[in-house]
Amino acid sequence: MTIKAIITTLDNLPILREQVPILHDDPFIDEIIVVNNGSRDGTREWLDERPDVTAIHKENDGAGPGRNAGLDAAEPYDYVLMLDGGIRPLRGGTEQMLEYLERIPEADVIGVEIPHFETDYNRAWRRWPNPIEITDTYQNLRLSHTAYCLARFQAFDGLRFCEEGPFGEPGWGADDDEMAYQWREAGIVVHVVVDIHPYRRGSGSFRRLWQETGIWPNQYGSVYEQRVVWLQQNWAKYQPGVMWGEPEPERVIRIMADGVEETARRIKAAHEEMRQARFDPPYEYAWQPYHVVVQCAYDNQDFLAWAEPRRLCQHHGDTIVVDGQIVKRTAENEETWTGDFILEIVSGR
Repeated sequence: MTIKAIITTLDNLPILREQVPILHDDPFIDEIIVVNNGSRDGTREWLDERPDVTAIHKENDGAGPGRNAGLDAAEPYDYVLMLDGGIRPLRGGTEQMLEYLERIPEADVIGVEIPHFETDYNRAWRRWPNPIEITDTYQNLRLSHTAYCLARFQAFDGLRFCEEGPFGEPGWGADDDEMAYQWREAGIVVHVVVDIHPYRRGSGSFRRLWQETGIWPNQYGSVYEQRVVWLQQNWAKYQPGVMWGEPEPERVIRIMADGVEETARRIKAAHEEMRQARFDPPYEYAWQPYHVVVQCAYDNQDFLAWAEPRRLCQHHGDTIVVDGQIVKRTAENEETWTGDFILEIVSGR
């Protein structure tokens, strides 16, 4: 039995320095393949000094093409461990995921729940705690979870990540959605284990894309938006055509607030309520957008000045945008976070 590990990385050298030794010490991993997706942080030089790693250096034309390069180089194999560049794998994790797939034949992929990744380095887990029980997992039809998963060979037998249109250019997001739809067509079953908390570093690609395009990677006009629209056009039966900004009336929340501090608190509370309804098990597989409407009781210019630049200032990992700059998210700047919804400002009662 052969297990290959594929890391696709972009400007994540600090975590790559941990990923490789952890996987090198893993007795279940037969080969480590690192796809350097155009890093400029010394990743190439570091990999060139590692004879124990199969390194693939390529230009950054998207996460999917990078993952495909790793999959092509990995064959033949029985299982493949997929890992994104900013995620520190848990010691003992490969063994537990392999044991689960061999015990649960209907599952082709076992992945880790992405919202449960930990962005606090010191709080994150370092070792997989226990065997995976079937009661610890659910089946996901919307996401392939290839950020951190173990997959059987058949999951990628004749299947690759999309490289069409916006998927074949630098950008973030929706690659795992598209692969999930391919897997649904092919009958590949994805199980996801919850309450596992590996460390995930704020994506190096986010900073790069922000610097090179001036667009936060999940804002209007980003490649992510283009990919979502592409999915709506090409996988309409799995992702209906709802464009950015279209409200779903049942999901609109109106918040009456005068002060910035209270408004921020209510926005986050509303977001968590909606996020729980949307993302927690049993999971809604249909695309269900929502947004928050913040109504000022009067024309409060201070509030409007605070709120306007924070539309879609979403966090990813441990980074956020504050006053146009990417910074680490902390308790001190938490009030700037709006979450993954649209903030609409309406003056007047």
